[in-house]
Amino acid sequence: MNGWILKKIIKGKEPKSLTAYRSTISQQNLKDSNIYEDFKETTKEQCREEKAYNLRKQLLQEQGYVCCYCMGRISCDNSKIEHFKPQTKNREFQIDYQNLFIACEGGEGLKEKVQCCDTKKGEKDLEHIDLLSSIEQNIFYIKGAKNITIKSSDTNIDNEINDVLNLNVMVLEQNRKEVYDSVMKNLKSRGFTIANIKKTLNYYKSKHNEKFEPYCEMIIYFLTKKLKSKGVL
Repeated sequence: MNGWILKKIIKGKEPKSLTAYRSTISQQNLKDSNIYEDFKETTKEQCREEKAYNLRKQLLQEQGYVCCYCMGRISCDNSKIEHFKPQTKNREFQIDYQNLFIACEGGEGLKEKVQCCDTKKGEKDLEHIDLLSSIEQNIFYIKGAKNITIKSSDTNIDNEINDVLNLNVMVLEQNRKEVYDSVMKNLKSRGFTIANIKKTLNYYKSKHNEKFEPYCEMIIYFLTKKLKSKGVL
């Protein structure tokens, strides 16, 4: 069964503060290394105060408060603004809203082997994973007794999953399994009827109070698979 590991992100209009800031910068200065750092409307404090002009707040709302890579829950206080095309190699995109996303802290400050997402990615390029489109190239989840891992039959995508983003680090595998078990336990208590599966599926496809559920695409994957096994889809 084909699926996707990352949630397709629909970019909206950028905050007016970013538009205004970019209008002050000449074309010849767009590659200046301090352009992004000098943009001040990104702070966690502004985000907590729900300032409409805050870039961090807008990215959180846009993504439904889930990490652009692992889909774990994020907030003003445990998030990082991510440049999909790394800053050091793509200065011209450092304040391009289409290049800006929000990610979890990914084990920042810990040993590299337990880091993930933006922190693990660093200045590496992602050439086969795109945040602006659904990734449906033989990506699937494998459920174990205590973990859920992600695999791809496409070697390039599989390498980026593991080597660039480290999305199968133990804590993520365990988090996914914990969420899966909770959803299945809830479904079991209500009855594994087609109607209940569809209701749960629709719930995980939608935002609630601006937020998607953590690891929502994983749950969508398994529930869709369940419905297909019942001949519904």
